[in-house]
Amino acid sequence: MKIPAGLQPFVIEHLDIILVVEDNLDDQLILHYLLRKQIPGILPVGATSVEQAFTYLTNCHTQHFALPSLILLDLYLPDPGDGWKLLRQLRNHPVYQNIPVVIVSSSTDLNDIEQSYQCGACSYLIKPITLEGWEQMLQSIPPLFRK
Repeated sequence: MKIPAGLQPFVIEHLDIILVVEDNLDDQLILHYLLRKQIPGILPVGATSVEQAFTYLTNCHTQHFALPSLILLDLYLPDPGDGWKLLRQLRNHPVYQNIPVVIVSSSTDLNDIEQSYQCGACSYLIKPITLEGWEQMLQSIPPLFRK
């Protein structure tokens, strides 16, 4: 497995990549730390915008690097609808359409949840406010991409 140069300082063989698309750097840091702590054999890679995430995926595909096994996607990056924009792009792309996407959002609005599923999300997780809540939430992640 190869990881695009410049996105990680080193290459580690036999890891599942999880792309974390989150514009809040505190939330991204928490996710990266807890993913590495709780799920052996994964490598979190971060993107802070729709453009950055799609560029990463495009580079993986065109340079024959490993695609992520899972994408964790915030809905508001920071604009409402940016997450759905990326989700629609992924679901309509022949190479990326089968990558599982989990929405991780602070929104509890039922319309946001419903629209996320309509756009092709495989799960919707509400961001917790405590570290313990984050740890508990991430316990549901491994079965989503290790089948």
